[in-house]
Amino acid sequence: MLSKTLLALGLALTVSSGAFAAVSEKTEEGSNYKLVYPVVSLENESAAKKINKDIKGIVIDTHKKLKNKRPTYEEVGTDYEIISETDDYINLVMISWDYAGGAHGMHYDYGIVYDKATGERLPYTHFTKEVTAAELYDGIKSKKYSVYCGDRKTPSEAPFVSYIEKEDFKVSDYYILQDGKVYLMYLPYDLDCYAAGTTYVELK
Repeated sequence: MLSKTLLALGLALTVSSGAFAAVSEKTEEGSNYKLVYPVVSLENESAAKKINKDIKGIVIDTHKKLKNKRPTYEEVGTDYEIISETDDYINLVMISWDYAGGAHGMHYDYGIVYDKATGERLPYTHFTKEVTAAELYDGIKSKKYSVYCGDRKTPSEAPFVSYIEKEDFKVSDYYILQDGKVYLMYLPYDLDCYAAGTTYVELK
C-alpha cells in the first residue's frame, strides 16, 4: 500500500511545526510511586482525548500494582519517550516499572503508534507487510532478522528464543518506527537477559 511504500520518505520529511502535537508532561507522585506521562493536545480534540485515555490507562494499571497482595510491590512508576511524529501519527514508548524487592526492579516498554486523525493505535502492518509468528521465530534464530538491545544500537544474539517453543512464540503488539523501519519490541527476558533491556527486532 502507498503508506507502506512511502514510510521511509515520510520519516525523513520535515513537517511544519503546526502539524506537531503539543505534548505536556504530567507528574503524580507519592512516597512509593512516581507517575510521569505525556498529555497530548491536537486540533482534533476527540482524537487527543482517546490517546490520553489510552495512555492514562497504562498509568492507572501501574499505580494499581501497589494494591497487589501477591506479589507485593514496594515502588511503581511510569515514564515515556517520544520517538517520532509526522502529520499522521505519533510514535511513543510508555514505560511502566515496578520494584518488588530483590536485586532489581522490572520495566515494561510499550511502543505505540497513534493515528492523529482517530486517536486509535495503528498496528505495525500499517507500515510494513505482516510476518507470522513462525516466520519471525525462524528468522530470529537464523539471523535473518536483526535484534538489538535496549539502546537500539548494540546487537543481541537473542539467546532466550531457543528456550521458547515455536508454537508458543508471539508477534509483539508493540513496536517503534525508526529510520524508515519497523522494530518490534520484546520485554527483558523474552529474547535476552535483563541487562540487555528491551530488545528490538528489525523487520525487513
